[in-house]
Amino acid sequence: MELDDLKGEEAGHGHAHASRDVPQTPDNLPPRPNPAFTDGGDGNGWWLFEIAAWVASAIALVAIIITIALTDEKPLPQWPMHITLNSFVSFMSTIMKAALVIPVAEGISQLKWLWFKKAGDLDDIQTFDEASRGSWGSMKLIFSSTRLHLAKLGAFITIVALGVDPFIQQVIIYPSRTIPSPIHNVSVPIAHRYNDYAYGSIMALREPTLEMKAAINNGVYDTNDHPQDDFQMSTQCATGNCTWPETYLSLAVCTKCANTTSLIKQNCTDSDAPMSYCDYSLPNGMYFSGLMRGQFYMNATGAADTINFNNTQSTVSSLSTMRGLHDLSSTSLLGVVSNECVLYFCVNEYRAAVENDKFTETVIASYTGKEDPVMGENVTITVPPSGNRTTSQDFIVTATSWFAINNYLVEFWTGNVTGMTGRMSSTSDVMTALYDLGEDGSGSGAQKPGGENNTVAAVAAAMTQVLRLWPQSSRSGENDDPADMRAEGTVWMTETYVHVRWPWMALPVAIEGLAFIFLVGTIIQSKMSGVAVWKSSTMPMLEGKVRELQETFSNRRH
Repeated sequence: MELDDLKGEEAGHGHAHASRDVPQTPDNLPPRPNPAFTDGGDGNGWWLFEIAAWVASAIALVAIIITIALTDEKPLPQWPMHITLNSFVSFMSTIMKAALVIPVAEGISQLKWLWFKKAGDLDDIQTFDEASRGSWGSMKLIFSSTRLHLAKLGAFITIVALGVDPFIQQVIIYPSRTIPSPIHNVSVPIAHRYNDYAYGSIMALREPTLEMKAAINNGVYDTNDHPQDDFQMSTQCATGNCTWPETYLSLAVCTKCANTTSLIKQNCTDSDAPMSYCDYSLPNGMYFSGLMRGQFYMNATGAADTINFNNTQSTVSSLSTMRGLHDLSSTSLLGVVSNECVLYFCVNEYRAAVENDKFTETVIASYTGKEDPVMGENVTITVPPSGNRTTSQDFIVTATSWFAINNYLVEFWTGNVTGMTGRMSSTSDVMTALYDLGEDGSGSGAQKPGGENNTVAAVAAAMTQVLRLWPQSSRSGENDDPADMRAEGTVWMTETYVHVRWPWMALPVAIEGLAFIFLVGTIIQSKMSGVAVWKSSTMPMLEGKVRELQETFSNRRH
């Protein structure tokens, strides 16, 4: 009841004031206008705060979208004060949801008065009030009746808004990828030219440098089953994962071998003579004497021309061997086998990579000259255009350099091995290594598969190392172009980056849109109904509006 209705009346009573304890009935109240649902004239100005709240919520959502769009597929952002992307998005989503609740809650409260004007049920006021306060009340409002009402949209928004935070958290993930490292580089040495040698015992002579001699000896004396693998190039890859985007070319020493046993010719003395024996020879003049029978183990030379490979490549050296097969007592010669290998200058085309700190370099093509070098002339190998190479390239070994190596290897490969049971004698340690590493271990002199060939291949690999490292040495002095000294590769590093899963943004965007529709719809309905903009205010109950509500209830009861 209004406080002024409790005032006393002077007429007919003679008292200054009526007692406050006298009960009053609606029939005693003076007639009043019924402004309970009348618009106070403030219009939509009452909705400015709700509109501002929705705008703030929308700005927070837009800030999230712009931020994740700018960081999508990029490395983790480095922000001041170590603020992370997740914390920023979480903060903005909190603002978004907190601001969004304001227009939705106030809209449901305003629709309460519109619904009460229509239905007049006091219980509905309680239901709408609970819906404006949280998700449980919103659930009750949705299922309170089957009739459609705009307030149910607000209740739906209130419930579904609970999923905004989880959805936004699902938007951003942090996978890893490999990218080129901006702070590391990798390269492997290559050579386009070789011009290195040492002076001999007199000024007119030339011989290989100590580095080249050491490489040749290291290849010969390597006792592994595949010694050529011990002389592969290596490089330092900071991350253990490097690639070379293109193939690259470099000077090298290549080798190839062939079994020539089928070409051996046997020449024997009179078989009736008490000391008869057989000699064995090859078409290139290589021979094996049978005079010593089983005590002559091997004969080798670096001076004979090869049979299969003569004058067909840029030869730098050749090795021809003949081995005697004998019984374990070394008294009888059972047969002879022969082999030949050639070392030649070549240009290899490589493909390389480093995986898990292991460098692998694969030869995918090889080029060489068409004939043996001519005394006094450089060895020039021309590589034709191919793939990304649009012009031909020349690779050069100077005349003095190749001739110094050739002279050294002629003597290096020449010698023999003899012996008897439990004893063996060689003309040099090189011959001992060739024989032992090429023998199958049975004691009969039989060749080990790949043994001698692998030894020569190890020498070629060791010599290739020297050729490729020479351009970077202080002695080169002729080639300052880095492209002729190193093949540059790419260092790959693992990077954690931001990946945005945009479908998860559908719910926050939809909620924001529905909230706007709900707010606009509530404002329009409120204006059209003529109901004052009371929203969640309790003042209509505390001020004079209670009389009109009572009259409304009374009229409905009668």
